[in-house]
Amino acid sequence: MSPDGWMALLRESVEAFNHYRASHPDEPVSLFEADLSYSNLPQINLTGADLRRCQMQGCNLAGARFDGAQMNLANLRAAKLPGASLNGVVLYFATFQGADLRDTSFHGADLRKVTFCQADLRGAVFTGADLGEADLRWANYRIDDLADADLSSSRLRD
Repeated sequence: MSPDGWMALLRESVEAFNHYRASHPDEPVSLFEADLSYSNLPQINLTGADLRRCQMQGCNLAGARFDGAQMNLANLRAAKLPGASLNGVVLYFATFQGADLRDTSFHGADLRKVTFCQADLRGAVFTGADLGEADLRWANYRIDDLADADLSSSRLRD
């Protein structure tokens, strides 16, 4: 399906999108450079999707699944992702500035150079995640949330 087809399904409903994905599990999802800003997409299944350069600022993505997705340079400023699953996702140079990431899972994720400034990371799990050179300034998190993450050259001040 083309990116326009995927966007048409999203405009219909999250349920229609997820149903199509369940019926066509091997069909790749490409929303490269799509503008989903301020969309209401709770529980969306974007597992393995191409979301590079996707605009998702202000989106409601509570409980969404992004496992294995490619999200380089994605913009998720002020997005709401509590309880989302981003295991194994590649988010190189993405931004979550001011995002709600409470209880979000980032197991094994590539989070190098990601901006988490002012994000709420309480309860987020980073087991095996690479946070090299990530910007966590003014983020709200507990130190034990980052216990098993690679924080090489990360910015943790304030």
